[in-house]
Amino acid sequence: MRKLLLSSTTVAAALLWAAAAANAVPIAAGSELSTNGSDTFTATSISFINPGNIGGTSGSFQTDFGVVPPLLTGVVTFTNFTNASSNFQLYTATANGNTTTLVAATIDSFVFTPGTPLESLDVKGTGTLTLTGFDPTPGNWELTTQGPGGTATVTFSQTSVASAAEPASLGLFGTALLMTGWLYNRRRYRQ
Repeated sequence: MRKLLLSSTTVAAALLWAAAAANAVPIAAGSELSTNGSDTFTATSISFINPGNIGGTSGSFQTDFGVVPPLLTGVVTFTNFTNASSNFQLYTATANGNTTTLVAATIDSFVFTPGTPLESLDVKGTGTLTLTGFDPTPGNWELTTQGPGGTATVTFSQTSVASAAEPASLGLFGTALLMTGWLYNRRRYRQ
């Protein structure tokens, strides 16, 4: 019995240590980062002109970026993409010594709406958000832009929202606790 208790305690302690060492915590679910800037777009691609701006933050981003209007300018760098792109870094942003990125895993919809004189593009997808001091966290993103498409320089806005995520380390810890209970019961009924 003592051996079982000692081994169970050792396993639990090792898993807790691994969970603490893995990283900090996920970006809080619902945390939002809004950005904007200038671009050109077509029915199949978007190209960014200059570094963008951080327009608004909430949750973990609010805490680390401390952004309130007016906009922080020149801190967001975007990557051009097409409707066929996947696993690309959409942006990286730095403010107050903290950095965040969004690696866009997928483009779920790429909707170009022709019109005269204005056209619009709405792109949505999923990805992984990172922020200094936090675990990489799944999230959703949406980018909208409107104007005369093609070569005209127009404005865009982009929003990223962190999804609820359970760290894998907690799952491992739960599994270890279940196994400990199972071993204890098995051993108890064998005697």
